[in-house]
Amino acid sequence: MPYLTVWATNTLHATSFQAGFLFVPMSIIGLIVSFYLASLSDKWGKRKPFIIWALLIGTISRVPLAFTHSYTIALILLAIGGFNAFSFFFALLNDFIVKKQESKSQAGTITGTVRMAFSQGYIFGPMLGALIIDHGGYTLLFLLSGLLSLVTLVWVLFVLKEESVPQTSAHASSKAPAGIPSVLIAVFVAALFIFAGDSGRSMYLPLYVTDTLKQSVSIVGILFTVTSVFELVFMPLGGYFSDKIGVKRFFIIGIACQVLYFILTSLHLPLSGLIALQIFYAFILSATMGVGMVYAQSLAPRQIGLATTAYMTAIQTSAVVSSLAMGSLVSVIPLPSTFYILAVFAVISGVMFLFMKQKSAEEMS
Repeated sequence: MPYLTVWATNTLHATSFQAGFLFVPMSIIGLIVSFYLASLSDKWGKRKPFIIWALLIGTISRVPLAFTHSYTIALILLAIGGFNAFSFFFALLNDFIVKKQESKSQAGTITGTVRMAFSQGYIFGPMLGALIIDHGGYTLLFLLSGLLSLVTLVWVLFVLKEESVPQTSAHASSKAPAGIPSVLIAVFVAALFIFAGDSGRSMYLPLYVTDTLKQSVSIVGILFTVTSVFELVFMPLGGYFSDKIGVKRFFIIGIACQVLYFILTSLHLPLSGLIALQIFYAFILSATMGVGMVYAQSLAPRQIGLATTAYMTAIQTSAVVSSLAMGSLVSVIPLPSTFYILAVFAVISGVMFLFMKQKSAEEMS
C-alpha cells in the first residue's frame, strides 16, 4: 500500500489527486462489505469460508496490477480489492483463533499476539517492498504480493481446520440476531475517534518533526520504527495484563494514556523525549488496537464477527476524519496545537466506551 501512489504517478502517469483517489472506491466498498460479511458469518456460525474469500479476492486483485498501464483498470482492480474487506479479514482471523481456545480468559493474550503479527507486516512490508522494487520493479512487487496471498489461501484451505459449531453455541446461527445492534454502531463511532487519532499521528507527526522541530526525515523513520518494534513487546503483554485486571479497565487506561500522549507530543520535547513517547505509544496501541477488539466482542457476544468488524473497519474511515479536523486547522493555528484535537478525539471515545455495558459471563460463554 505505501508504494501504490508512487507506482500510480510513475507508471500510470497519474496526477497526485488521481493517485490518492485510487484508495477511495476500495475503502468505501471495504467499509460496506465488511459489515455485510460479518453479519453473514455470524449467521452461518463459521469463519473459515470468509477468510478464504478475503484471500481469494486479494490474489485476484493484486496479480493483474503487475501488467496494467491503465489508470482505469487499476482503479477497477483496487475497487475489486475492496471486497477483500481487509479489516474484516483481520477481525475474522483473530476471532477464528480465539474460538478454538478452550478458555475465554486467553482472548486478550491471543488478540495481542495476532496484533503483534499484524504489526510485523508494517515493519517488514515497506522494507521488503523497497528492496523488491529496486531489484525487480513494481511488476515483481505485485506478483510476489499476489503469490503470498495465494500461498496463504492454500494453507487455509488444506491446513487450517474449523470444527463444526453446535447449535447450542452462542455463535450458532439460531442464536445470532439479525441486523446491526445499536451498541455496535456506537462501537464503530467510538473506535472511529480512536483511529482518527492514530491516523492524525501518522499524517502530522512527520510534518511536526521536520518543520517545527527542524529534525531530519531520517528521524521520522526512527520514531515510527521504535513504536513498531516495541509493539512486539507490549502487544502480548497488554493482552496478558488485560486478562488479569479486566479487559474494559485495561482498555480505558489505554485510551486515557492516548490523551496524555497527544498532550505531551505538543510540548516541543527534545529528541530523547520524543523517542520515549513513541515507546509509550506502543503500549497505547496494545490497549486500543489489540485489547479494544476483545472489549468490542464482549459488547455483543452473539455477534462476535460483526463486533470485531465494527471495531476494525473504523480504520478505513478514520483518515478522512483526522484529515478534515486537522488539515483545515494546520494553516490557521500552530501545528503542535492541532494535537490537542486528537486528544479531544480520545476523550470522546473514552467517555463513549466507558458507558457501554459488557455482557455477563453467562452470555459470553
